Amino acid sequence: MPRSGRGGAQGPLPWLPPRRGFLVPRTVLILAGGVASPEEARFASSQADFILAADGGFLLAQRAGLAVDLLLGDLDSLPFPPPAELPVLRVPREKDATDLELALDHAVALGAQRILVVGAFGARLDHTLANANLLAKYDVPIVLFHAGSCLYLVVDGVEIQGNVGDLVSLLPLTDEARGVTTFGLRYALHEGVLLRASTRGVSNEVVATPFGVRVRTGKLLLIHIPQGGGQPCGSFGC
Repeated sequence: MPRSGRGGAQGPLPWLPPRRGFLVPRTVLILAGGVASPEEARFASSQADFILAADGGFLLAQRAGLAVDLLLGDLDSLPFPPPAELPVLRVPREKDATDLELALDHAVALGAQRILVVGAFGARLDHTLANANLLAKYDVPIVLFHAGSCLYLVVDGVEIQGNVGDLVSLLPLTDEARGVTTFGLRYALHEGVLLRASTRGVSNEVVATPFGVRVRTGKLLLIHIPQGGGQPCGSFGC
């Protein structure tokens, strides 16, 4: 039975349980309005139990043939009104946050244990940099899919099933990340320190799988770039 939620475009927003029956979604997929392929969206959706479209991300959902559980945004990117039966959380056009930030906030409020994002990056450099830096705000595991690569927010640690030869970079999102220990990478760190104002963590290589990193203090962005036609974003655990 629908429950009252936050206000939508046409009154109270109905509360919807995730499609796989969990009262709290384990994994929320956010479809954003940046550059993305339908294949990426479908791949990510196979790991999610709740799909949230952030404004123009609804167009990506349509191209990918995906059913959306919630549409959030100012709807300025949609050339047509959303379907009447679709739950909508409409926000003002003039605001102090992007639709993606609001979508991430909403996913956290839903109690998501993990968040996947497709379409976070696009033609505008300011949006791309802002969305990458935005991850520092959160403490829940977040994975961004882009052009066959994956970007992981690392708060405590992450383990990834990639392939030998894949490229990996570690970029601090905080001024420094301490107690950084890697495994399965050519250039190893043990209780090391990475600084945001340094390129030390750029361009490492996977030599054993699974590979990953742990960090004691601070937050990292792990960028995984598969090589040789490997599957983007292999299975992972946070």
